This record gives sequence, C-alpha cells and structure tokens, in this order.
Amino acid sequence: MSDVVRPSTLATQAIGEASRVVEGVHQLKLPVPFPLQFIASYLVQGRDGWTVIDPGFDYPPARETWESEAARMGLDLDRDVTRVIVTHLHPDHIGLARWLEGRSGAPVLMLEDEIADARHLWDPSRGSEAFVEYMMRHGMDPETAGATAKTTRLGVRLPDRFVPLQPEDRIELGDGEVRVMHTPGHSDFHFVLHDEARKLLFAGDQLLLKITPNIGLWPYAAPRPLRRYLDSIGSLRGLDVELIFPGHGPLFHDLDGRIEELILHHEERLSVMHEALMGEPVTAFEVARRVFPNDLSDHQLRFALAETLAHLEHLADEGRAERLDGAVVRYRAV
Repeated sequence: MSDVVRPSTLATQAIGEASRVVEGVHQLKLPVPFPLQFIASYLVQGRDGWTVIDPGFDYPPARETWESEAARMGLDLDRDVTRVIVTHLHPDHIGLARWLEGRSGAPVLMLEDEIADARHLWDPSRGSEAFVEYMMRHGMDPETAGATAKTTRLGVRLPDRFVPLQPEDRIELGDGEVRVMHTPGHSDFHFVLHDEARKLLFAGDQLLLKITPNIGLWPYAAPRPLRRYLDSIGSLRGLDVELIFPGHGPLFHDLDGRIEELILHHEERLSVMHEALMGEPVTAFEVARRVFPNDLSDHQLRFALAETLAHLEHLADEGRAERLDGAVVRYRAV
C-alpha cells in the first residue's frame, strides 16, 4: 500500500495537557514511564456528568496530571465523574481506575470476561515462577528470564466494583449511545466503542497510528492471538467512522486505510519470522533476537518474545513452520 494514513490535526497538545477534540469530548494525554510516552484518556461530558475512558497508568506524574488538568477544566474529580470505562486490562489503561473510583465513587465498566482475566493476572498472591518457566521453555536463559519476570510485577490494584459489559451492549455516552464491540488480539476481551450517530470510534489499543499494538502469546491468554486480531480488525472494515480515538499516538480519520496497513505489517512480520527460521531448528527467543533490535530492555524483551511466539504459532497454523515440542520448544521452517 503506497499511501500512508496521516494523523489528524486534532488533539496535538503536549503530554500532560487536555484538549477538546469535538463537542463534549476531551483528550487527556497522561504520561507513562515507558517508551510509549503517553496514554490517551478520553473524557466525555453527558447530561449526568463525565465518563472517563481508560484512566491511565498509576504513578505520581499521572495522578498529578489528572489533578492539574481537571482543575483547569473545572472538573471536580470527587463529584463530576459518573463512570469509568476500561477497554482492556493492561496497566496503562486500568491502572488508575481504582484511584478514580475511590475519588468519585463512579463504577468501572469492562467486558465481563476481561474482568475475570484482570483478577487472575493482577492477583497479588500469584507468583512469577510459571512465567519464568514459560520464557525459559521458549529459549530464554534463566538470568534473563528472572530479570524480565520482575518487570511484570507492577502491583496493579483493581477497583472494588466492576460493572460487567457484554459484546454488542449499547451504553449511554455523552448525549448519545455507543455500541460495545469485542475486538480480541491485543488482549482476549479488548473492546472498542462505536458512536454510530457521530461516526466516532474509541479504539483503545486496537488501532494505533505509526505504531502497532503488541500481539503476544502469553501463558494466561487464549491461543491464536494474531489470528483473532487480524479477524477482529478485518471485521471493522467498512464501519461508518470519520474519527478514530486511539489509546496512544495521534488521532486519525482513515479507518479502512489503517486496517490495510496493519494487515500488511503483520504479513511482512510473518515473512521476516519465516526467514529467521531457515536452517537448524531455533527457539522463539533466538528468533526474537534476530528480528528485534539488540538494545531492548528487560521490560521490552518479554513483549518481543510474546510477539514472536504469536507469529510463530500463526506460521505453524498456516503450515509454514513446524513446532518441535520438548523441554525447550523449537521451530523450523516448512
């Protein structure tokens, strides 16, 4: 595809600032302590108060941003927030939900099965031993696996009260309503919100511009995340949308164009992974070291391995690779 989807000219404010995007919808760019730089939280004004979509990562700079920008907007966090919607369980999206719930008393809404996954994943009594074993089984050395596992213990504290959503629910948002659309892949029960009347899509991490969401095969997740992701973005083709509100990066307008770019990206990644399998059987970690940059942090290494595993699983399903099970799992090209 020769054309490149361009970013919108809307919401170009600096990180740490809020900006009105369209009538009744503001974007707040909250800092995060990793390379993504910011998580976009959306504040939607309605008849009964404000709805917050994806409140951000729980650490002091993000809380300070909430306090300062809410005050600047005339938004009282103790009284004016009536609902918090979380698109998926990752800490940069769900992290501040408990804090905001405590401040406002607002209920937190998420897909019912994602709530169950979040309670499992962020259970403080759950150790990291199984994750270390998982990474070692796929080729990581014990020292790297141990260091990488430590980066997963982020201590996410979940809200006391969730309101479960179901796919295809219609919920009030602003002065209208949105449809809940289940879009798995980045997480098993990620969802987006489609405002059909206003032709808006609150996309979470499903559709990002300039970067691609991590599609990883994790030990706690369902199999075939890449297949499910490609199917779910394909199902959004032709949706009557004029503006996409992503969880990271710039807003954009060309939904179908970006979907085609993402599909092409994964086709190219699959080809790169397949090429890396040529020769003797190799582990997923060896493939990851061949196809990702050498200077990845321990935090980034787990994403690289999980993404490599998702692509190798997809190649095996397509008959382009063979998985060789054993104490250490290896793959070879077919």
